[in-house]
Amino acid sequence: MIQNNCTKKRIKPKLLRDVKTEALLVFARTALERFFERVDQDDWKPIVGTDDDTIYIYDTLRNLKDQLQECVVNVDYLISLVQSAKEHPELRSLAKFEEPLITYYDVMAKKVEVNIPENQTWWIPELIVVCTLSQWISEEEKSIVLYPFLKDIDYTKLISKFEIYGQSLKGEKKDIIINMHIMSEKIIEKLKQTKYKVNKGRISKSRKKRK
Repeated sequence: MIQNNCTKKRIKPKLLRDVKTEALLVFARTALERFFERVDQDDWKPIVGTDDDTIYIYDTLRNLKDQLQECVVNVDYLISLVQSAKEHPELRSLAKFEEPLITYYDVMAKKVEVNIPENQTWWIPELIVVCTLSQWISEEEKSIVLYPFLKDIDYTKLISKFEIYGQSLKGEKKDIIINMHIMSEKIIEKLKQTKYKVNKGRISKSRKKRK
């Protein structure tokens, strides 16, 4: 069977509008996992501004990653489910149930793919996570009642520390922070515009037989 890879109990929204928030959190969990895997494997210490700023930023984000892992799936679960459903018919109803989440996640992932710099060292995925969450929660005022731990994060403070750090960058890297803001805005705009259409006209084979 497919495991949802949550370390505790998964929080699954019942309303379709809340699935967009879930998709953004899947995006955030996946991005933070990939980032910290690279940090830990390469024994690499990211530096943003002063030592205190760096500690504050990455302790906050690592804690966020841990909290997301408790109750939100990542893209590995979605990929595994889609692939397994092709070979195992009993999983197709679950794959159909997760289809809105997959749809919303995919539009964000594709938006990143088409906007990612050729030199990936010139982008900051963890800042994209912070900016997209900030826009979704603070600017778009989307409900996060299902995920109360998101209220404990000071997104403005995190972003300001990145922006102060960006002022010290020179040459080709000097616009990296503003570029991350622009990419984040594109991601959120695409998520807002995307609509999942439920096929209400679909009639099951069993219902057809009863008529």
